[in-house]
Amino acid sequence: MEQRGSVMAQESLAPVAAITNLILGIITILMSNRSENQTSHKRFSALLIGWTFILLSIYNFAETLLDQYYSFVAPTAIDFGLVSLDGIKGRDTLVLIQFGTDAALNIIMLVMALHIPKDMGTGSSWNSMVILVITLYCIIIPALVFLGGFEFAAFQQLLWVVVGIYWTHRYIRGIIGEHKTGEEQYRSESKASAVLLLIWLGWQMIWWLSAFSFLNNEWFVSVLTQLDEPPTTLWLAAVNIGWSIGAVTICALLAGEAFRTSKRGLSPISIIVFVVFFLGFANWIQDKLLLDAYYSCIEGNCAPESSIFELVNYLTSGVLIYLLKPLLFVYLMVQFQIIDTTSERNRNLTRMMILLILLIISSSVIELIQSLIPIPQMISGSILAIGIVFFIGWEEKITESFIGNANIADIDSIQGDGFNDKMLRNTSLLMSFIILYIVALAVIFANAGV
Repeated sequence: MEQRGSVMAQESLAPVAAITNLILGIITILMSNRSENQTSHKRFSALLIGWTFILLSIYNFAETLLDQYYSFVAPTAIDFGLVSLDGIKGRDTLVLIQFGTDAALNIIMLVMALHIPKDMGTGSSWNSMVILVITLYCIIIPALVFLGGFEFAAFQQLLWVVVGIYWTHRYIRGIIGEHKTGEEQYRSESKASAVLLLIWLGWQMIWWLSAFSFLNNEWFVSVLTQLDEPPTTLWLAAVNIGWSIGAVTICALLAGEAFRTSKRGLSPISIIVFVVFFLGFANWIQDKLLLDAYYSCIEGNCAPESSIFELVNYLTSGVLIYLLKPLLFVYLMVQFQIIDTTSERNRNLTRMMILLILLIISSSVIELIQSLIPIPQMISGSILAIGIVFFIGWEEKITESFIGNANIADIDSIQGDGFNDKMLRNTSLLMSFIILYIVALAVIFANAGV
């Protein structure tokens, strides 16, 4: 089946992302458990981010193994339920694991929206209910998708819509509040909301121009022609609503950051928003040039994508999915002091986290340059070694520059309560159980041939 981004670039970022997310997840969970001076709400938020890293790592490991030993399954195919089982137990198990972890990530995204930047509820009863919702969702939804058909996975796009609308509302509220009052707390709210939107919906945002120009429909028609059965109207509606939210949110972020830049100057968040918006043009051009390939699928003989389109996918959706997401999560935790970076117990872990991100980005940039220019491995290895020496030599100053940028308004903007130590421990135990459950369920269903 011809799928957007279905061919991986010359050097896939999935294995790098799998290892990076695993290490970041372990570090974040350890730092949350050591952050006794932080509020219980921030410790819970750190746990959510830590287990998000772990789930992303599992998803990326499954993706890597599929690409290495079977055939690559694009993230779009998982989100929209465009994958079918083929009777190969190893391959089917990995696909089902991706569906299960995707469902867990969706509900964690919703819970994160309810807690960051402002907690929508208070007290232990509210937080107990949130944990219960995560548990029930992760137990029920994967089983329903496995039994009822993968197309049911597309209905989870409604969660994206809810989250996108809510964080966009918080973002616009923060931009307007900052303009009217000049208070930093409003910028902190808009900044946190923008970062979270870029983390969770960033890879959808790069299709904004194709969505508004209905070029997505040309690609989607080529996909529909390859389905064994005609899709339902509800499924089509869920898919269209899902990819439209990315276009709406990036336009809201662009308008907000352009307005703020004209009044207060450029900020790092503004630069990221402008870059993501610009990538929409690059992907629109790619879609235009791929129309012949899409039409060939409609005629029943899909033409393969050229290497240049693999590179464009690498530069756009690949970078956003695999690199920008962990980088922005680390920025969120450090900038808003979700993890206690001032504690001596956490200082070494903080340094390790920041250096890991810098090294991963450096190595990925070198791989990117190699895909554009045929540089010998010895030269690229030397450049990476120089980068490692530089980061180690300037490690303390780099770490201090990351930590020192946090301001009081950012630190105080993440608020909430109602968690005790036992509840926090139970959250980690619960997430461990959910992961084991997803893997076990995938193995059972794959072997049962469902």
